[in-house]
Order: sequence, then C-alpha cells, then structure tokens
Amino acid sequence: MTYKRINSLNSFHKNHNNIDLCSWKKQRLSRVCKNIGSGTTPNRDNSLNFTNGTIPWVLSGELDDSILLKSNYYITEYALNKYPSLKVYPANSIVIAMYGSTIGKVSILRFSSTVNQACCVFPPSESYDSMFLFYSLIGIREKLLSLAVGGAQANITMDIIKSIKIAFPSKAEQKNISKYLDKEIGLIDSLIRKRTSLNKLLKEKKDTLILDSISKGLNKNISLKSSEIIYLGDVPIHWSIKRISHLFKTVKGKSSQKLTKSFCQKNKGPYPVYSGKTGGDGIMACINTYEFDTGKQNVILSTTVGAKAMTIKTILGKFNLSQNCMIIVPKSEEYLTSYFAYCFSMIFQLERVLIPSYIKPSFRKEDFLKIKIPIPPLKEQENIVKFLQKELGKIDTLIALSSKFILTLNDKRTALIYLATNKGIVS
Repeated sequence: MTYKRINSLNSFHKNHNNIDLCSWKKQRLSRVCKNIGSGTTPNRDNSLNFTNGTIPWVLSGELDDSILLKSNYYITEYALNKYPSLKVYPANSIVIAMYGSTIGKVSILRFSSTVNQACCVFPPSESYDSMFLFYSLIGIREKLLSLAVGGAQANITMDIIKSIKIAFPSKAEQKNISKYLDKEIGLIDSLIRKRTSLNKLLKEKKDTLILDSISKGLNKNISLKSSEIIYLGDVPIHWSIKRISHLFKTVKGKSSQKLTKSFCQKNKGPYPVYSGKTGGDGIMACINTYEFDTGKQNVILSTTVGAKAMTIKTILGKFNLSQNCMIIVPKSEEYLTSYFAYCFSMIFQLERVLIPSYIKPSFRKEDFLKIKIPIPPLKEQENIVKFLQKELGKIDTLIALSSKFILTLNDKRTALIYLATNKGIVS
C-alpha cells in the first residue's frame, strides 16, 4: 500500500488560491500566545499528592505529536492547593516537551489538565487556531532543538520557546491549513499505525519461533517430557534440565565504578565500554584501555538494572564493563554461546514477566544462578542456531523494510507540516 498525495502542496495551493504568503505576519510566540506556562512534580514520597487523585497530570513523556485524549497520571486537590506552580490548563491547550526523551514533541489536549515541569503549555486563545499552532510547533522542531542548551540533558527553555517567531496567516487561513493537514496527516498516520502493527506481529512471530525451538526442538515427532519449568512446558525426552550455574559463569567489571562519562571523555580510545543502556549497541563510550579480552570467543552481555534489565546480546574481543551489566561465559565448549543467546533472550523475557510491576527490574547473579533451562545435545544446538538464523533473518528483513517505510512516512509527515505552515521560522 502506498501513499502518493504528499509529495508537494500543489493541490493545497490550487484549492486555496486566495492565500497570500506575503501577508503572513511573523510574530514572537510570546506576543501571540498569552499565559504560556508550565507545571511541577509534587513530592512523590507524600501519598496525599497522588493517592486517589482525580486531576489529570500530563508528563512530557506522554507527548507524541498527536491529540492526547487522556493522561496516565493524576494528582489530588491537596497537591494542587499545596503547589502554586501547578495550574489546571483548559482543554485544547497545546503542550511541548522542553527536555527528556521526548524533547520537542507536541500534543494538543482534549481535556483540562495540569503538567509537570518539563512541559510548556499554550492555553487556547481567540488569537490563533489551536490546531494551526499545534502543527506549527511540530514544523519548527529542528529550529527549537538547535537552540537547546545544557550538556548531558539538552533543554529547550521557556524563554527560548517564547522568543521563536512563527508566520501567522489570517485566522481563516489558519483554519484552512489545519483542515488540510488534519486530512493528509490522518492518512499518513493511518499507514504508520498499520506498519507499526505489522512490525509488532512480526516481532511476536520471532518470539514464538525462538520459544518453540528452544523448548520443543526441530523434530516435532519426538517424545516429550515435563520440563517442570512453568513457562516452557514439555521438552524433548532426551534433553537434560540444568541450572544455568552448571553451564555458565557471570562476570562483572572490577573497575566499573570508575567508568563514568567524565572518565571516558578524558580517556578516549578504541576499546568499547558496555553499559546498561541498550541503544548504540550497548556501548556507552570507547576508552584507551580494556579489562576483558575474549579473543574470538563470543560471550553474552546482559543488562542488570532498569527498564531494559535482562536484555542480552553477544560480544567478543577487547572491551570494558560499566555498572548495570555483566557478561555470561560458558564453562564448556559443549555449550554453544550462539544457541544460548537465543535461549536466554526468550527465557529472560519470560522471567521479567514474573517481576511485580511495583518493583524496579533488576537481574542479580543470585537470580541468574537459580534459573533452570533445557539443554539439547551440542549437535541439536548447532542445528537450531542454523534454523533460527535462516528463519529470523527472513523476518528481520521484513521488519527492516517496514521500519524504513515508517521512517519515510514520518519524513513526509514532517515535511508536509513544515511546508504547510509556511516555514514559519526566523532567527
């Protein structure tokens, strides 16, 4: 399925030939948008601020360039009265993230709400069409990000946002542009949702394929026995069941505490420092010394703390380990690292489900040593790896193509908004 209507704004200009781009007035947001504000975070240790709260409280992490129909968080009347910086903004307010993982993202609220300190809010006004301003703020994101200040955490200050100039046409023209973008962006978003759903289904298929292979093997006609592992069920009768501690050992970095970002910045070099992060191949930085050298032997890297705890990947060569990660090393050549990377990726995922939601995910050595897994003979391990590499490779190709299409759609979405709002940026 393709979308061919977003290559230019020609059709828009033909249907709205009364637009006079020269008449658009470039004005600072602070002059057009009155009562721009923000919010705060009440003390989380005081249950009176949150327990049985009924007042919506929007966090910057919820902003995603869309219309927000509800918030996932609520505060109490007690908190609202206790914190003067908390204000209930009316429905149709526009919110932009000033810092954090969603910096620059925008949402328009369809409900009255308070916000945290990372949100900048534009209350609705008769001076402008709210949807036009919503789209305009998305269109100037690159400009805003280029003005961000701060080191480790970039920050778009409220003063920066207020100082930005946007080209405002007449109110009638704003509404026309908003209606046009509502229609066109709606079509693009529909395609993005379908592709995103497809990727989710493909990833679920990958998980199912891995789980079936590491619990049932490739020979579906063989007799089975109980694994006594709740989430695995029956396994081939000739497979053994052992604790991971019999097969592997875990190792953490002895110098991990000193490998801070500051230290790494001062000691740059070719050797990676793996950390608990999962972006950038798990590499926090590269320095001029190394603690580990596995040669050509693959070992398994696992994160140990946080939202991505128990995420694994295989690594080899010379490297260092920072905090919040460890390596898992086989004790014998009878245990194929590439097979157990598949095995651990699925079993750890299933183990994570058992962690109560109110507990911060963590993966300790003690937890690791208690886990039991089914062990096929070495030859079967090799055959399963070959099978999974082939079949998962096909699925990964489909996911990559779909993800590339999503990126293209997002680029077209951004370009369309930027053009339709008349490149409303001046220094």
